Amino acid sequence: MIKLKHLFIFLCFLFLLVGCGSEKSSEVSLLDNILEEREEERIWLESGVQQLPVWTSYWKELDPGFRQEDFSFERSELFEELEWPEENYITEDSPFFPYLLPQPEGEGMVDIYSYKVFVPAEGRPGFQPDSEVIYFKENGLRERLLFVGPSGGFDEALWISPDHLLVAGYFEEEESFTPKIWIIDVLQKRYSIFKHPIFTTNFDRHGYLKRKLSNIDF
Repeated sequence: MIKLKHLFIFLCFLFLLVGCGSEKSSEVSLLDNILEEREEERIWLESGVQQLPVWTSYWKELDPGFRQEDFSFERSELFEELEWPEENYITEDSPFFPYLLPQPEGEGMVDIYSYKVFVPAEGRPGFQPDSEVIYFKENGLRERLLFVGPSGGFDEALWISPDHLLVAGYFEEEESFTPKIWIIDVLQKRYSIFKHPIFTTNFDRHGYLKRKLSNIDF
């Protein structure tokens, strides 16, 4: 009876030991995955920003202390999958057509300007308060990848992989305006935000878009 009792205690201890080891192993594995994702995003960030020389030069004009290597990870968030049937309405005669971003594997087009900028049949073009990153898919669906209200805006975007889109823009915080980078994981419905230490009050919310969209007479 005593031997059985000792055996039972030993088995319980062994079970707890294995359980704790398995839990620690899972935690280490999760941490490794997160660190690997951060490192991969850092590579994409550096590579992507280097492909936006006009945008980085614009910020350097606003503040000579701006350096593209000073972006750092801020946070990562999941976003709700929001899509509905709608074909790409941006045709070749649209002023936004030259700025469409083809998905690298031909699965659709991304547009970051048509929601923000309105071009009336008569009168001068102007700007809406909100901004949206739209993904027109080849299957006839339109998906919202990113949205921001009047406190922010999107200036540039580029595909950094078939499943990841980098968006460059700005955000108004308590200190003033600051550049931001978003890296969107289109498949996992998640985006990471990268912040910059530069803040400026000398800022025109639509200044970059007026330069970029040179074919529109603002």
